[in-house]
Amino acid sequence: MDRLACVDLPSLALQLLVRANSDWRDHPVAVVLEDRPQGRILQVNEHARTHRVLPGMKYASGLSLAPGLRAGVIEEVAISEAVSSLVTMLRDFSPNVEPCKDEDGVLWIDARGLNRLWSSLSVWGAAVADKLRDEGWRASVVVGFSRFSTYAIARTRLR
Repeated sequence: MDRLACVDLPSLALQLLVRANSDWRDHPVAVVLEDRPQGRILQVNEHARTHRVLPGMKYASGLSLAPGLRAGVIEEVAISEAVSSLVTMLRDFSPNVEPCKDEDGVLWIDARGLNRLWSSLSVWGAAVADKLRDEGWRASVVVGFSRFSTYAIARTRLR
């Protein structure tokens, strides 16, 4: 039976924003659609959630709940470049890496035949996760038999 892995980088745009502004890590942070008071909040980190700032709110509303809220816009081109970079990095682990067309930050890796190169696919999956973490990404990696099950499990981990 074929094996594959689902790699999930939750809130990819938010991760990109924090990577670009490393001094924001310990502050409430939001990705906004537009950098203006009425711009809609798309993603927030846990610090913002503790202040009850949620996706869908206006940036001004978020600021009223968390006066220290940092926010920024992440352009689609930046997300595309990050996904392309991730695909290139993950090809060190398998020649077949496919980004999900419908969801940024989800990638599929073909794991067929890799048990001949690695002691187990669990060890291989852990190496993939370690590489992502070493590169500064928050991600979950789940190895399994179907896209649906690996995706479902990956989405419930590392939120």
